Amino acid sequence: MKINIKNKLDRSIKKAFIVSTLIFFSMLTIFLSACRSRPAELEIPEFVFHPLRAEISFDTIEADTPEMLNLFFTLELENINDMDIPVVISSWEIEVNGSSTLTGFSSEFPNEVFNEAFIVEAHDSVLFPITLEMNVPLLINRGLAPQDEYEIRLIINYEYFDNQSLQRTFVEETAVFPGVVRPEFNITAIAILQAELVNTGFRVGISIQNDNPYPVELAAFSYTLYGDGMLWADGSERNIIGINGKTTLRGNIFLVMNFIDMSRSLLDQIIMLEDVNYRFTGEAVVHTGVYYLPSFVTDFDLRGYSVVLGE
Repeated sequence: MKINIKNKLDRSIKKAFIVSTLIFFSMLTIFLSACRSRPAELEIPEFVFHPLRAEISFDTIEADTPEMLNLFFTLELENINDMDIPVVISSWEIEVNGSSTLTGFSSEFPNEVFNEAFIVEAHDSVLFPITLEMNVPLLINRGLAPQDEYEIRLIINYEYFDNQSLQRTFVEETAVFPGVVRPEFNITAIAILQAELVNTGFRVGISIQNDNPYPVELAAFSYTLYGDGMLWADGSERNIIGINGKTTLRGNIFLVMNFIDMSRSLLDQIIMLEDVNYRFTGEAVVHTGVYYLPSFVTDFDLRGYSVVLGE
């Protein structure tokens, strides 16, 4: 059998080439696989708790008299987290011009809020009205009622759970407003101007003290004078009387006693009178110009001893 050496050599070369090519591509595949970067791992965002936001706003004051004031506030709680937050309002505090006290104040919270857990839902806010009732005479008894200006600081203490621990904190607001003091009336003298059979005239010296730092006005001023328990005279003033701040106005009121329906003995007693236990009563409308109490009615009932002078 005749063997073709050349053909056999060609087949050997082709076979070697194919094998080496396969080896090359296999090595290249392994190399590229080794060089390929690993896919990035998924990052899970870390949970961040945002503190509950709280704010108190001072709204207004309402009052019918200088002695009792109602202060209105609004408490707002806001939750920007993805979870509901239980909250408890635990207590409240008051400072009057820097002095801490609860005497003279009572607070009206909604029944479902104070000392009771409630929920502030996720991405929501709640509003709660708060009313402070302010008793000025009680504050005066403690020396905490300035005549010029009040600074009332309301502090609300509250608690909530931040998903890890209990948080105790507070929120505060200060209300600044002028005080209102009733004018003080006093009798300085009582004098008989004339003594006639029918009419007897009186001059009543009166002082009106305005302790407020701003002027006040008196309107519809009416009064009655009693002497030794008997009605002597009465009257009224229709003109407005202005009194500057921190000043005392002194003047005279002229009264007339009519004896037509009275006994002669009463006239004789007045003519001979050298002194008297008097009672001077009445009321006046006071205009203040203060936004929460622009006007109010004040009563006065003065009792004392005075010399009755003849003029």
